[in-house]
Amino acid sequence: MAASDRPGGLTALSVLNGFFALAVGGTTIQRFMTSYDLMEVAEGEVRGRGWRRRYLNSLLDEGLTPMDLQILALIGLVATLLLLVSIWGLLKRSNLIGRWLGTLGGVALAAFYILNIDWLPETYLRGSGLSIARQIFYPLFLIFMLHVIFRRDFLQAQGKSG
Repeated sequence: MAASDRPGGLTALSVLNGFFALAVGGTTIQRFMTSYDLMEVAEGEVRGRGWRRRYLNSLLDEGLTPMDLQILALIGLVATLLLLVSIWGLLKRSNLIGRWLGTLGGVALAAFYILNIDWLPETYLRGSGLSIARQIFYPLFLIFMLHVIFRRDFLQAQGKSG
């Protein structure tokens, strides 16, 4: 499909999906790494000393567990993969891959952000209030765009192929 046949909004939405997939992917890696650091501190096998160990101990004292971070990271990984695959579907105007995997990616992304706010202590989320508001807005924006604004584009593409 030529770029001229594809609505420009779907191309822009696919770029935004890529941006948020990379952002969540980076956060996912950080969650996994911190969970392993918390495991080391909980077992008393941490290598480093100083501020990092005090910080990790404070997270443990606030009730954060390595399993919490691993569950969040797993949800983030699912959201990342769904958003990345949906990019291709958006560019091809595929109803199943673009629209529905994008929707599932948006739901997983919203769940990831909401669970981050609910499970993580304030010291872990410090300084990210506006960032969190923006991050929760995008999944809702994505779902709205896929099912309201670009609904006809997916249906027209589906009608041409079938």
